[in-house]
Amino acid sequence: MDAARALLDSLMGAERNAALEDREKLRRKFWDRTVCKHYLCGLCPYELLAQTRSDVGEHKTAAEHDLRCKQEWESLTAEERKEYGYEYDLLEWMEQLVRQCDERIAMSKRRLEEKEEEKPIEKKLSEEEAEKVLQLRAQMDQLIAKAENLGEEGKVEESMQITAQISGLKKQIENMTQLQLGPSTDRALVVCEISGNLLSSTDTEDRKARHYAGRHYQGWTKVREKLKEMRETVGPRPTGWKPMRSKDGRRRERDNDRDRDRDKDRDRRERDATKDRDRDRDRDRDRDRYLR
Repeated sequence: MDAARALLDSLMGAERNAALEDREKLRRKFWDRTVCKHYLCGLCPYELLAQTRSDVGEHKTAAEHDLRCKQEWESLTAEERKEYGYEYDLLEWMEQLVRQCDERIAMSKRRLEEKEEEKPIEKKLSEEEAEKVLQLRAQMDQLIAKAENLGEEGKVEESMQITAQISGLKKQIENMTQLQLGPSTDRALVVCEISGNLLSSTDTEDRKARHYAGRHYQGWTKVREKLKEMRETVGPRPTGWKPMRSKDGRRRERDNDRDRDRDKDRDRRERDATKDRDRDRDRDRDRDRYLR
């Protein structure tokens, strides 16, 4: 019900049920505090990375993804959009997110390299033992895929139960292979350069396809593509830049002009009041001189 209401609000406006004469006053504007400015600019990391390993949390206040506001925003020229600074905000946040993701990727690579350097002497397995290990690893792959799907669906408890089964299989393989398990598994792992996920060089084509179609990989792909686009079309925020639009969408020059006019009127009134007081004092002084 809430999802359907949110969709109608986005398409028709939250004021759709109000009287005709009240709709314009209630109609949401793209600069309203409740409207997600990242969505206006074409990408909302809150939505895109939700329920993934890189979840950035929930919107604090500006959470509304209003399609009509987005269309109104897109009707502005590039120079008009820059006056609000929303694109600069999104660009800088994506720069931070990608930088943090790249740091995690680099750290994962270092860990794999360190484990590779600690490679122990491998144990030679018999054909029967090797076949058993392959079967157990195949079961692990199936359970890992199942746990990942449950995690993406928000079924945390079920995912934890599957993870416990995976740990049992891993221990069983470790007991069979002894020193061989650590280096062979680590050596087969590679880090995804887009999302930071760990992949195995022995993964099946089906599992690789699930990774590339997954929410985590797709989310980071879109973030990186949007960042590249905005670096070219928007560019960095100029030094000393200040928004030229106030929170109600008006140009700040007009607000400043209005403030200057108001100050001039106040100064004029004060000068007139001073002249009136001086004139009254002169009149009182003349009257006192006449009476004497």
